[in-house]
Amino acid sequence: MVMFQGQVVESGSSEEILLQPEHPYTRRLLDAMPTLHQKGDVQGVSAKDRREAAQPTTAPEQETVIEGKNLALAYRNNRGKPVRVVEDVSFAVPKGEILGLVGESGSGKSTIAKAVLGLLDVDEGELLIRGRNLPALKGAERKVARREIGVVFQDPAASLDPRFPIGDIITEPMVVHKVGSPKDRKARAAELLEAVKLPAGVINRFPHELSGGQRQRISIARALSLSPSILIADEPTSALDVSVQARVLEMFAELQEQYAFACLFVSHDLAVVDQLADQIMVLEKGRVVEQGHKEQILRDPQMGYTKRLLAAAPVPDPRQQDERRAARQQLWEAQGLTAT
Repeated sequence: MVMFQGQVVESGSSEEILLQPEHPYTRRLLDAMPTLHQKGDVQGVSAKDRREAAQPTTAPEQETVIEGKNLALAYRNNRGKPVRVVEDVSFAVPKGEILGLVGESGSGKSTIAKAVLGLLDVDEGELLIRGRNLPALKGAERKVARREIGVVFQDPAASLDPRFPIGDIITEPMVVHKVGSPKDRKARAAELLEAVKLPAGVINRFPHELSGGQRQRISIARALSLSPSILIADEPTSALDVSVQARVLEMFAELQEQYAFACLFVSHDLAVVDQLADQIMVLEKGRVVEQGHKEQILRDPQMGYTKRLLAAAPVPDPRQQDERRAARQQLWEAQGLTAT
């Protein structure tokens, strides 16, 4: 059953609705769904592909903005003892590229994001921001390095202070880091509202007056307020409905091209990662299973775990879904595992 503005616009079997939709709204919903392209399909266009297509000549190799070297991360148990949850993880993200972190729940994706944000100490290894080892920095040096990092959280309703108007929310990082005058900050807020395609009048409104998609646009604007060299996006569209998600992802790609920030994009949705990422790192139980260019990982995976993730990705075609379910079961059986 498909509903729009409180009314049923179409109903029927899953095959009828998904394969032969009649109502324009149903067709728009299906068109908005990000699709994971398999080997031989037309590929998603990565950030690097978009930039190179717009440039008449080959750009020089970009500097590495963030790099992890043999990272080990741990949480403390009830007895205060460290429990390793990420082990021996290494990666590097150049300026203007997106690294997609994928894996099932508990694989370590968000834990790595927390470490980059300074919310979790590095147990072993190095975490470099423009060549500086972030965990080793202290005081003013650490604060300067933190300005390089912006973050977009999963739930905009929980990450935006309901007491503040939108203009103050966007410029809060500038206030914390003592950047610009009040006039400069107001101008920056107006600039970013335009960048995230929201009307200027939103600047004096409050989060509860906006839709979920608008609130996430505000979160992205706030993350960009200090012109960071790296953006951490932790499941930034998973709380949005499919039509809003498509528009936000399109806008995110445009902003990434415009501002050329490096990005760690955490997601369980492989179709979303396919749409945005240049590189992909696949994690299982805190360890890297496979990493490389998007084309290699998604179109020609080498590891059984990656193949199972791809087979588990949902598709809006009941017939294909049945085929993928059977293929997933065969993968589990071939690897001597029990499907859960």
